[in-house]
Amino acid sequence: MAATEFLSHGAREVFAEPCAASRVALLGAGPVDHTLVEYQLSTGQVPCPTRFFTSKAEALVWLGEPDQATGMALPVAS
Repeated sequence: MAATEFLSHGAREVFAEPCAASRVALLGAGPVDHTLVEYQLSTGQVPCPTRFFTSKAEALVWLGEPDQATGMALPVAS
Protein backbone atom coordinates (compact mmCIF):
# COMPACT_ATOMS: atom_id res chain seq x y z
CA MET A 1 0.00 0.00 0.00
CA ALA A 2 1.30 3.42 -0.83
CA ALA A 3 0.04 7.00 -0.80
CA THR A 4 -2.91 6.33 1.49
CA GLU A 5 -4.18 9.61 2.90
CA PHE A 6 -7.06 8.47 5.08
CA LEU A 7 -8.32 5.21 6.56
CA SER A 8 -12.03 5.18 7.18
CA HIS A 9 -13.57 3.23 10.03
CA GLY A 10 -14.71 0.61 7.51
CA ALA A 11 -11.21 0.26 6.09
CA ARG A 12 -9.75 -0.19 9.56
CA GLU A 13 -12.28 -2.96 10.21
CA VAL A 14 -11.19 -4.74 7.02
CA PHE A 15 -7.55 -4.62 8.17
CA ALA A 16 -8.54 -6.50 11.32
CA GLU A 17 -10.19 -9.38 9.42
CA PRO A 18 -8.24 -12.58 8.78
CA CYS A 19 -6.98 -12.75 5.20
CA ALA A 20 -4.55 -14.61 2.94
CA ALA A 21 -1.78 -12.05 3.50
CA SER A 22 1.11 -13.26 5.61
CA ARG A 23 2.53 -9.75 6.01
CA VAL A 24 1.55 -6.21 5.08
CA ALA A 25 4.04 -3.49 4.20
CA LEU A 26 2.71 0.07 4.30
CA LEU A 27 4.64 2.65 2.27
CA GLY A 28 4.70 6.30 3.20
CA ALA A 29 6.63 9.45 2.48
CA GLY A 30 8.04 10.36 5.88
CA PRO A 31 7.66 10.92 9.61
CA VAL A 32 4.09 12.21 9.50
CA ASP A 33 2.94 9.12 7.58
CA HIS A 34 4.87 6.94 10.01
CA THR A 35 3.19 8.58 13.00
CA LEU A 36 -0.27 8.11 11.47
CA VAL A 37 0.40 4.45 10.69
CA GLU A 38 1.80 3.74 14.16
CA TYR A 39 -1.26 5.38 15.72
CA GLN A 40 -3.64 3.31 13.58
CA LEU A 41 -1.74 0.10 14.36
CA SER A 42 -1.74 0.83 18.08
CA THR A 43 -5.50 1.38 18.23
CA GLY A 44 -6.52 -1.90 16.63
CA GLN A 45 -5.50 -5.44 15.91
CA VAL A 46 -4.05 -6.62 12.61
CA PRO A 47 -4.24 -10.27 11.49
CA CYS A 48 -0.61 -10.47 10.38
CA PRO A 49 2.70 -8.64 10.89
CA THR A 50 2.39 -5.10 9.54
CA ARG A 51 5.20 -2.55 9.21
CA PHE A 52 5.72 0.94 7.84
CA PHE A 53 8.44 1.73 5.28
CA THR A 54 9.54 4.78 3.30
CA SER A 55 11.52 2.59 0.88
CA LYS A 56 9.80 0.13 -1.44
CA ALA A 57 13.06 -1.83 -1.74
CA GLU A 58 13.29 -2.25 2.06
CA ALA A 59 9.63 -3.25 2.24
CA LEU A 60 10.16 -5.94 -0.40
CA VAL A 61 13.19 -7.30 1.47
CA TRP A 62 11.13 -7.54 4.68
CA LEU A 63 8.21 -9.13 2.85
CA GLY A 64 10.55 -11.75 1.39
CA GLU A 65 12.18 -12.74 4.69
CA PRO A 66 11.52 -16.29 5.91
CA ASP A 67 8.41 -16.80 8.00
CA GLN A 68 9.27 -17.12 11.70
CA ALA A 69 6.94 -20.10 12.19
CA THR A 70 7.88 -22.17 9.13
CA GLY A 71 11.32 -20.86 8.12
CA MET A 72 10.10 -20.72 4.52
CA ALA A 73 10.57 -17.64 2.35
CA LEU A 74 7.33 -15.88 1.59
CA PRO A 75 6.33 -15.14 -2.02
CA VAL A 76 6.37 -11.41 -2.80
CA ALA A 77 4.26 -9.65 -5.41
CA SER A 78 5.75 -6.28 -6.32
